[in-house]
Amino acid sequence: MAQSTVRLGYIGAGTYSRRVLLPNFRQIPGVELVVVANSKPETSAAVANEFGFARTATDWRAVIDAKDIDAIVIGTRTEAHFEMIPPALESGRHVLSMNALCRTAAQARELTAKAAAHPDLVSLVYPAGGPAYFLREDRMMRHLLDDGYIGTVLQATDYWYAPFFGLGSMFEVGNRWLGQHTRILGYRRGYNVKGATVAARAGRGEVRPETNIAMAELASGGIVTYQHSTVAGDTARARWEINGSAGNVVAYTGSANAPATFFGARRGSREMEPLPIPPEYGGGVNVEADFIAAIRSERQPARAVLRFEDATRLLQFGEVWRVSSEQGGWCDLP
Repeated sequence: MAQSTVRLGYIGAGTYSRRVLLPNFRQIPGVELVVVANSKPETSAAVANEFGFARTATDWRAVIDAKDIDAIVIGTRTEAHFEMIPPALESGRHVLSMNALCRTAAQARELTAKAAAHPDLVSLVYPAGGPAYFLREDRMMRHLLDDGYIGTVLQATDYWYAPFFGLGSMFEVGNRWLGQHTRILGYRRGYNVKGATVAARAGRGEVRPETNIAMAELASGGIVTYQHSTVAGDTARARWEINGSAGNVVAYTGSANAPATFFGARRGSREMEPLPIPPEYGGGVNVEADFIAAIRSERQPARAVLRFEDATRLLQFGEVWRVSSEQGGWCDLP
């Protein structure tokens, strides 16, 4: 049933929530911020004062037990999700989970089954941030794929240069654009080069240069290769190259310093040319607005917003890649 007012509870409102999610939720008419629970009472109070929550809670269970909320955002670390999400769904609350859905594919399958048992509830996973996840570019690429510019996808390659390996998020884009993957061949190599390290980020320390590759077969018959490298450094831009029966497309992700750029060539052309992004395909994805609109039965969330089953496939892909890279052979995907 559609509803105009959506009352929100929040578990774990950290830095990203305060910078992105909560300002976005405050922009949506009819959203009420009711209760927030962080790990420390003082941070809960600070968030409540900054964003206008009606009250704070000292424990995450108090948020789930609250009688005056319709939906819950779970922004805690991933390891807590498997404990928190089932009671949130059992209490009849819509759920938006941040970070990875959970730690393992087995846990994800359980959570997906829990969500499927409550089809009246909206259960979503907030997509990872950053330019390499191609959220801003999603509509333009879908336009090219759906309108036949590329035709049948024969070969695709994703180049990602982030300091830390995130194969699941790379696969999420490929699964979103190219469809089902059937099997995978994994490869990993580190470089023991004296004095050669990748710049430290997010307090994780220095990382040795490495290359990670996943080659996958698509159910449609094409091949997609995911290539992650820390060797190129911070000057390299993430990109997708997609070659099809009708044409080829190269998409460079946008960043704070450079807009997204698309280049294309129809089959038989000798040169790539810039593909202007029409205004209607240039916007990003507003996850918070899509979550609320889905609760109100106004529209389905954008495909770039993960459902629980999408998050399960993401974790399965990463686990099978790890087995393949260790065994040195092809492995079937579930």
